[in-house]
Amino acid sequence: MLWGRCYEEQGVPPYWPWVQSIRLYVRDCEPERLNSELGAGAADVAEIVSEVRSRLPDLPMAVQLEKPEQARFRLFDSIVAFLKAASQNRPLALVLDDLHWSDVPSLMLLQFLAREISGSRLLLIGTYRDVDLNRQHPLAETLAELTRERRFERVVLRGLSFDDVGRFIEVASGMESPRSLAQAVYSQTEGNPLFGTEVVRLLVQEGELTAQNVRERDSWEIRVPEGVREVLGRGLNRLSGKCNETLTIASVIGREFTLEQLDGLIDDLNQDMLLDVLEEGLTARVIEETPTAVGLYQFTHALIQETLTQEISLTRRVRLHARIAVTLEELYASDPESHAAELAHHFAQAETIHGTDKLVRYSGMAGYKALANYAYEEAANRFRTALSALDDTPMNGDKADLMFGMGRSQLALFDVQSGWQFLKPAFDYYADVGDNDKAIQVAQYPFAPVTGVFPPDLEDVLTRALDIVTKGSIDSVRILSTYGRLLSNVNGDYEKAREVFGKAIDISRREQDHDLEIISLAAAAAGDSYDNNWQRCVEWCLEVLELRDKSNDLFALTSATAFLIRGLIATGHPEQASQHALEFLSLAERFRDHGVLSTAYWLNGVIARMKGDWDEARRFTDIAFDWSPGDGRVLGTRIVMEFDLGENADGESFLNESVSDDNIGPYYVHPPVFASQGIDVGIEASTAFYEELLAQPHPPPMSVCVATTALGLTAVAEGDIGAIRRHRQTMSSFDGGFVWFAFVCVDRISGILASALGEFELANGHFSDAEAFYRKAGYSPELAWSLSCHADMLLTRDGDADRDRATTLLDESLQISSDLGMRPLMERVLSRREILKA
Repeated sequence: MLWGRCYEEQGVPPYWPWVQSIRLYVRDCEPERLNSELGAGAADVAEIVSEVRSRLPDLPMAVQLEKPEQARFRLFDSIVAFLKAASQNRPLALVLDDLHWSDVPSLMLLQFLAREISGSRLLLIGTYRDVDLNRQHPLAETLAELTRERRFERVVLRGLSFDDVGRFIEVASGMESPRSLAQAVYSQTEGNPLFGTEVVRLLVQEGELTAQNVRERDSWEIRVPEGVREVLGRGLNRLSGKCNETLTIASVIGREFTLEQLDGLIDDLNQDMLLDVLEEGLTARVIEETPTAVGLYQFTHALIQETLTQEISLTRRVRLHARIAVTLEELYASDPESHAAELAHHFAQAETIHGTDKLVRYSGMAGYKALANYAYEEAANRFRTALSALDDTPMNGDKADLMFGMGRSQLALFDVQSGWQFLKPAFDYYADVGDNDKAIQVAQYPFAPVTGVFPPDLEDVLTRALDIVTKGSIDSVRILSTYGRLLSNVNGDYEKAREVFGKAIDISRREQDHDLEIISLAAAAAGDSYDNNWQRCVEWCLEVLELRDKSNDLFALTSATAFLIRGLIATGHPEQASQHALEFLSLAERFRDHGVLSTAYWLNGVIARMKGDWDEARRFTDIAFDWSPGDGRVLGTRIVMEFDLGENADGESFLNESVSDDNIGPYYVHPPVFASQGIDVGIEASTAFYEELLAQPHPPPMSVCVATTALGLTAVAEGDIGAIRRHRQTMSSFDGGFVWFAFVCVDRISGILASALGEFELANGHFSDAEAFYRKAGYSPELAWSLSCHADMLLTRDGDADRDRATTLLDESLQISSDLGMRPLMERVLSRREILKA
């Protein structure tokens, strides 16, 4: 059994309960077996559990990853792989105690492991006090996520029963408990395990539980204090004054403390005398030795530490923190970085004595240490503390460094706007004072636009950085690549964007830096996808694939491969897309990133759905959901498929999940569902979303195409001729193209719009072109829908031979929909045929 505990104080490093539990296993494991079980992730685990490197001294350093989310995923994946491998040799029980005090990174690792625990001989147990939880507590969110896991079970630990209290007294005292004693303890404690434990322990210490008393007493008077602190206080009062004084100092250090730390703080005791005092605490079970290291102690319960701490006046407590801070600083002088969080905590508590200099220094150091360990929430907290202490100070180099760290933390947490509020001032300072190297580092940082949203003022930073960086240098490549994406996605200046991409590609090729070349090519592919130029996007991506054996940049490779598959689908080449999609799965498995894996399975599902292979489409999308629950892209694909097959209950279930999130519904779900089925999915509510998107100064053509599809079909449903005409004109610029996310060719949408305007000849041409595209590509479900829409147009026009032509189209649509089991379309076609017979 591996045991890790969470502590309330702020000086505890991130992932501490995991470090404790893994450290226990590492200490007792033979190096050869340990190396085997750690596998390829050994260096990653060693980043937070230093004992791994002590046991395996020849271990290489972990390869640094550019993206913080990739680095944290690799750490999590390595820990999970290690625990699963270790459990194969013998079953493991991993206990995480007091999770209500856990740091956020530890909770994220818990969620990650819970999803991966299937098939292992690993039992994961967590304990927490629910009275300390509210809806805003990080653990509450974790519990909500864990509830979705099939193997998750919540066990509510109620108070001990009357019989349990009696048995507990027998175990604790070593003698049979009379019913009167059990009743007295039970009634006073209401079965609270902590109260019961402390009450029985106190009875034993006071000599009340003697054989004579047990035999002779008919009733017991047990006075339980108003709070457990009084029970604990009475136990502490039985200790000597020197023991209480020593433990009081220890309580200010934290839940855990070492002999070495106390030795530097207790002036009138030599080490042997100090050990005697600690032995007194051990005998009274106020403290206990931890099995992880010699000379490491901890209070047996957090409330004991709290009781001691709160008995000290605020002034004395601050002075103790000040002494502890100085003592620990001297103790950790050779390696302050490893203890920066602890030092920052004590200097923060002693700010009125020591000032802010060391608080800022160690908070910043702890923040960057947390960044290196992928503990981004912890890093943000540390940087926030340091920056708060500098609120009223002018900008300087140290403050800019802290803002750079804070910005990186926020970006890693996908809070682009907040992150930018720190990165932009940091860049401005570095640029203004001529610290060009650091200014370039900020500009090179990989910004992560979400759904095409870039940080404000990014263009200003990038253009200034390009003025600073040496023209044509290798340092300029990342900046140029990001700038090109911004020019295409935000400014709509595709001509200039292509010029910028060209420069980045030329420099990387001149320097023979294949990683940077791939980054440049992938950025160029992204730029052309925004322009809805899927053919050119494919060409860029094919160039990337020629370099894949020369690069280890899996992020750039997977990004380019994803764009390649999308482009091949959009240009009607599903067989090639399928081949690359299967290769993409292999690449994603190597990368071990959940987002990439979800994308890989989703794209395989899209291809299967476009070909009408429903079983494969379901299989792939189910796995995609496993990797990324609630993924809007997967929801959109799955909703259309379920409605196509008449599985309305499943379709509505997925639909309800999507419309509850404004970021998912409009972009990923409404266009494909409305285009395929004409089903009202809250399109009125999302109209504002599309109109706002189109009102942007330079909306990306890909987004314009998606928005116009949804708005145009809405206008048709409402009979708004003016809106139909307006959207038809916009859509004409995309004729012959493809509506991504709706997964329909533009010609089918243009045919519907033209038909609604009475432009039947134009509509006939669009439908014919759409059907030719679908036939060549083998997109049978979409072909069936297009044939039905085409027939509707002909029946509306009702010209010479139109009814015969409509009958032929409906017959083919019925044949395809029958073969594929598309019941709603079958019923629609049959109803049209009845009209023809009338």
